[in-house]
This record gives sequence, C-alpha cells and structure tokens, in this order.
Amino acid sequence: NNTDSGSRDFYLGIYGALGIGQGVTSFIMALNYAIGFLQAAVKTHEKLLNSSFHWPLSIFDTTPLGRILNRFSNDVNILDNVLPMTLASAFNMLFPVLGTLVVISYTTPIFVS
Repeated sequence: NNTDSGSRDFYLGIYGALGIGQGVTSFIMALNYAIGFLQAAVKTHEKLLNSSFHWPLSIFDTTPLGRILNRFSNDVNILDNVLPMTLASAFNMLFPVLGTLVVISYTTPIFVS
C-alpha cells in the first residue's frame, strides 16, 4: 500500500507541475500579446499621424475638424480594440488545432502520409 501512495503522489506531482507550467505559459502568452499589440498600435498611430501631416492644407479648410477627428477615432478604435481581440481569438483557435494535428501525426504516422 505504501508503493501505491508513493506512485499516486508522483503522478499528482506531475499533474501539478503540468498545471503550473500551463499557467506560466498562458501568462507569458498574454504578456507577449499585450506587448506586441502595444508596439503595433504605437507604430500604426505614428504612421497615421505622419500621413496626415502630408495632406494638403485645403483639406483642413474644406473638411470640418470633427469629421477628421471622427475618422481618427474610428481608426484608433479598430486598431486598439477590435483588431487585438480578433487576432487573439484567431490564435486561440489556431494553436489548439495545430497541437491536435501534431499529436495525431505523432501517434498515428499513417495520418501524415
């Protein structure tokens, strides 16, 4: 009976280590998403602002300032809110599918051919 409890403790330790590993990798993934999306947003905002500096001045005379600001705010909303959630959703669907394909290919080599 002593070996059964030792074996059980061993497997519980492995199970716990896998859970901790999953938590750490999930945290690292979320951190990478946040940093990557922040860097992408900063670069895109800079490009958007720099491109508006090259507009002819007549645009600012004929187009109301509210319409220009509305256009910027819509673009920024898409970049800051919609795009990161869409990409995170796509990655959260893509990687489990790829992982499943890898496991199936490894366990059933006939699947690859």
